Amino acid sequence: MINQNLCGQLVIRRATRNDEKELAELAYVAYFDRFFNDAVTDKFGASLKVYPELIPDEENDTGQSRSTFADYWNKAMQNLNNPQKQFLCFVAEIQSSEGSKIVGFRKGYAAPLEPDEYALYQKENTRRSLLRKKYAYQRRNVSEDLSPINLPAYEKIAGSSSLYILPQYKRMRIGEKLIRRYAREVLKLGFEGMVTSCYVKNDSKYFLQAMGGKNFIPCPIPCSYRKPDKSLDICNIDGLMCLWDKEGLQKLAGTAGNDFSRRTGIISSRTGRV
Repeated sequence: MINQNLCGQLVIRRATRNDEKELAELAYVAYFDRFFNDAVTDKFGASLKVYPELIPDEENDTGQSRSTFADYWNKAMQNLNNPQKQFLCFVAEIQSSEGSKIVGFRKGYAAPLEPDEYALYQKENTRRSLLRKKYAYQRRNVSEDLSPINLPAYEKIAGSSSLYILPQYKRMRIGEKLIRRYAREVLKLGFEGMVTSCYVKNDSKYFLQAMGGKNFIPCPIPCSYRKPDKSLDICNIDGLMCLWDKEGLQKLAGTAGNDFSRRTGIISSRTGRV
């Protein structure tokens, strides 16, 4: 049984190039457990087996196999100090008498939101505006949230990516510590908003909501996988994207009063980027 009270054993730190192999393996293990482990998906749903091309096949090195994760991390870690498109990664490391072990991470790029993703929120704002006028004219009361989304300029919104925890270390608030640390760095770099996304059938939406994420809108999530000829391809899965505006990001980072603390271990966001 793993000690639920990690206290001083847990350190949140920046990833280094030396962490590459350990992070690639952790990402694969956590991702496989959440989306391809029948025991888990039968209980929580969100199996990605509905996308046959993504199913990992280690014998033939196809689908979302270990090698696709290794390739991703090899390329991403080269950008840790790239000022043009810096790869951000914070790890949760357990330190004990037996040594240190990375048990979770939060990653993404310190770069503006992609224009096509920003356009999805602009489109949603237009839809809400038209419906507000329509329903006001009809004097109808609706339960749907049609309030305007407070969108910072697209270059001020940082995209963010995956957050994974090893299965045996879930429900210890490690994910909360990682996402808050990531938010503080995003603010430090001058961003005024942040988005992240999750598989539409994944219950990580509730974790993101608990962390202050809101305005969930449909979006495609690109998932890389290896084809039988060993080349890489992309499969878009159905996802939800949520937004932290400036106030929400400050709260998440702990620089503005409110605390969205919640004891939870559902740790998945932007699952599409291995």
